[in-house]
Amino acid sequence: MLIKARNTLAETAGKTFLTHTESAGTNVLRWKNPSQFSASWAVQVGETGEEQTEIVLLSTAAVSGTAGTLTANDSYEHPADTPLYAIKYNQIVFEVSTTGTAGTALAIAAGTVPITPDSEYTQFDHTAGSTTYAYKTAFRSSVLAVNSTESDWIIVTVPFYSLMSLRQRVKDKLWDATFVTDDQIDDWHNEFLDEMTNAMIDVNEDYNLGTANVSFSGTVELGTITDANFKQVRRVWMTSNDEDWYNATKMEMTQFLPDQEFNSTNPYFAMYDNNVILRRPNDASGTANVLFYKLTTKLSDDMDELPVPMRGYTKGFVDYSLIQAQYKDGKISLSEKKIAESDLIDRFKKELAPRSKSGPTVIDIVEDIGQGMDIEL
Repeated sequence: MLIKARNTLAETAGKTFLTHTESAGTNVLRWKNPSQFSASWAVQVGETGEEQTEIVLLSTAAVSGTAGTLTANDSYEHPADTPLYAIKYNQIVFEVSTTGTAGTALAIAAGTVPITPDSEYTQFDHTAGSTTYAYKTAFRSSVLAVNSTESDWIIVTVPFYSLMSLRQRVKDKLWDATFVTDDQIDDWHNEFLDEMTNAMIDVNEDYNLGTANVSFSGTVELGTITDANFKQVRRVWMTSNDEDWYNATKMEMTQFLPDQEFNSTNPYFAMYDNNVILRRPNDASGTANVLFYKLTTKLSDDMDELPVPMRGYTKGFVDYSLIQAQYKDGKISLSEKKIAESDLIDRFKKELAPRSKSGPTVIDIVEDIGQGMDIEL
C-alpha cells in the first residue's frame, strides 16, 4: 500500500527570507527576521514542491540576530530572498489500524520517514498493507521528540458522498487547481450545505432539530439556551413541578402587559435575546424544554459525509464550489454560464416535497369542519 501525506506545514508556518545567497555545504543561514523561529526547530528552505527545496535543523543555540546555525550543512545552493519557513517538524509518522477506522492507529515499524519538501506529498510504502486497513499520519520533530496531532483517517476506498470525494471532483473539473486550497473548497461546500439545509427546512419544518432544557429558579423570568448548536426555537414545553408539561404559546415582548395574569397550565414564552428565553408565569421554579433548529453540522474531516437527504444532489455541491473557484480565477463568463445552468436548490425543494403536497394549492385540514360546509379552492 502506497500511503501519501500532503506536505502542509509551510502553509501556516512563520516565514522569513534569506538576505544573501547561501552555497551548498554551509551550516549558516543569513535571514531577515528570526522572530518566529526557535532553537532545534526544522526550517524549510524554499517553496513546497520546488526543486532543491530542503529541510534543515536549527542548532540548540537560542535564535537571534541576522543568522541561524544549523546542525548539519545544507545540500543545495539557495539564492537571496529564498523563503524560510519555521515548520518545526522534519518527519512524518505513518500509523495503521488493521481493524479499519473503528480501531486505533499505531505507528508502523520503520514508518517514520523524512518529509519530502520538494514534492507536494511524502510517500510511504506499507508492504504489509491491506485495502481493509485505515491509516493516520502525524508530523514529528526528531530533535524535540514531539509529534503533532494526528491527521484524519486515510482509507483506500473514499466514500462517494464524503468531503474528500466532493473536493476531488471540484479539482478534477478545473484546468488548474493549484490556485485554490483544500480549505477554501471545503468552506464553499459548507456554504452550500447551509443553503441546502435551509431549503430542506423550507419543505420539512421538522428537519435538523435538537432539544435543550432551561431551568428557572424561584421567580427568575429569563433563562439562557446554552447549546452551542442552537439556532431558532421550534417549540417550547414548560413545567413547574417536573411532572406535568404544557405547550407554551409564543408571544412577542411587546404583547406582555404589566398586570397580566398567567396560569402554569397555559404558559407563554418570548425570546428576549438571541438565545435568552422569557417565561410566564414566573412565580415558581420550573423548566422549559426547548425544541430548536440546529446550526448545520459542518463537513470538516475528509470522511465526513453529506446528510442522507442531500446525497442525491452532489452535483450541486460540486457546481457551487466550481463557480466560486472560477470567480476567484477571474473566469467570470464561465461562472455566469454555470450559474445559469444550476437550479439545483429549486429542484431539491420540489423533489423533497411529499408527492401529495406539491405546492401552494395544498391546504392541510387538521380539525373536523363539520357537516353542511362547502369549501371552494
